[in-house]
Amino acid sequence: MAKRLEPFRDYSEHEVINLFSLKVDGLANFQALVPGGTADKDWDSGVVVAAEDNAQLPGDLPSGLASTGAPFRAYLGNEPSSAYVGYNAYPVNDMNVVKASSAAGNPALGITLKETLAYDENGENLLRYPVKKDELQCVLPGQTVPILTRGMVLLTNDALDGAGGVGKGLTVGGAGKEGLFKVDDAAAGDVGRIIAKNEDGTKWLCKISF
Repeated sequence: MAKRLEPFRDYSEHEVINLFSLKVDGLANFQALVPGGTADKDWDSGVVVAAEDNAQLPGDLPSGLASTGAPFRAYLGNEPSSAYVGYNAYPVNDMNVVKASSAAGNPALGITLKETLAYDENGENLLRYPVKKDELQCVLPGQTVPILTRGMVLLTNDALDGAGGVGKGLTVGGAGKEGLFKVDDAAAGDVGRIIAKNEDGTKWLCKISF
């Protein structure tokens, strides 16, 4: 199972943003939102994210029913062609984040602390399986995902673009490496530093500050 963010983390809750959900309305359905799989999942925890361009802002009237209706209706179980079924009543946070890129104009906010999942490894719908949802430490599609802006985290190689090394700096990945930390020589403007590693170089203790 590919994981970017290990369970250890040390931070203040004041450094966590709870305003945005992960953008998933580009998916035809949510069948891909399951634990495990490839290392480049943008719905994993430990993904570097940025606010979506032209996103909803606090106080705006939500428009998600028009733009994200179909996949959410299917996940909820409504069939809009049936009698007496009106609109999608699935609650959605319209303020979205997407994988961050150094090539984009919108700056990175931080890293996701939880995965966004729709189903468990057995295909069970987590909307109807809250105990398993809590065990997986995830949020559902459309729900607010916590984003860490500053603190100490333990990352795996799946979170890095480049070979890790103690003292190396971390910046935001570029084109084709969106959502990753790019490893380079430490310099001003870095969003993090690698300060320690395990014996076999598969886990990296990092101090991040966006």
